[in-house]
Amino acid sequence: MKALIAIGIIFCCLVGCSSNAQVTNDKEMGENIQQSFEKKGVSSVDVSKLSDFKWEKGYLLTNKSKKADVEKLVNAPVSEEVMKKISAANQMLVFVHEGEVVRYVELTQDFIAHDKNQLEFSSAHSELKFNKKREGKPIKAGEKTLSSEDALTVESIMEQIQWKKADYSVALDPDVQLTYEGVVYNVRFTAESAELTSKRRGVYGKVTGETAQQLYDILM
Repeated sequence: MKALIAIGIIFCCLVGCSSNAQVTNDKEMGENIQQSFEKKGVSSVDVSKLSDFKWEKGYLLTNKSKKADVEKLVNAPVSEEVMKKISAANQMLVFVHEGEVVRYVELTQDFIAHDKNQLEFSSAHSELKFNKKREGKPIKAGEKTLSSEDALTVESIMEQIQWKKADYSVALDPDVQLTYEGVVYNVRFTAESAELTSKRRGVYGKVTGETAQQLYDILM
C-alpha cells in the first residue's frame, strides 16, 4: 500500500497537483544530458553526477510508452492526463527521494536508449546508455555537415512535418538541398514558409512562421 501511495504522488506531481508545486522540470540537467550526448566518443551518462539533489530511484518514460507498460513499470494505475504529460515530452526522467518525486527532466530528443534495463534505475546504478540509433548518417545542407545542435533542431522540425504523398515528376526548384537520414530533400523558402519535397520518398511537406525561419537560419 505504501508503494502505491508513493507512486500516486509521483504521477500527481507530473500533472501539477498543488501539494507538489515545488517539483519542477530541471531544464539545466536536460541541457547537460544533451551536451554529454554531443561529445565525441561518449556512450553513456551518469545522471547522479549531473544531479544536485538527493534521490534514490528513477524512471525513464518515453512518448512511445503504452499506458499498460507504464502501469506495469510503476505498479499503479496511470490516468490519461498523466499519459498526455508523458507523451508531450520525447523522453522523461523522474527522480524519487523518500517516496516522493523531487525532480523530473523532459528531454526533447530520444537521447537515452529505451532499454528495459534502464526503465527503472537507482542512484547506486545511475549510468544510462545513450541511444546508438541516433548515431546515423550526418545531416547536411548542400555539402555542409550541420553541427550537432543544428542537426538536433532540424531533426525535431522534420519529425513535426505532416508529410503528404506526392508523385512529383519534377521537384520544386530548391534554394538548398537537405540530406536527412540518407534522403535528399529539395527545400524552397518563401516569405512565410519552407516547402520540402523528396522525389525518392515521393512526399511533400511544409512549415510556416517561426519554424520556417528557424530552418532558413540553419540551412542558408
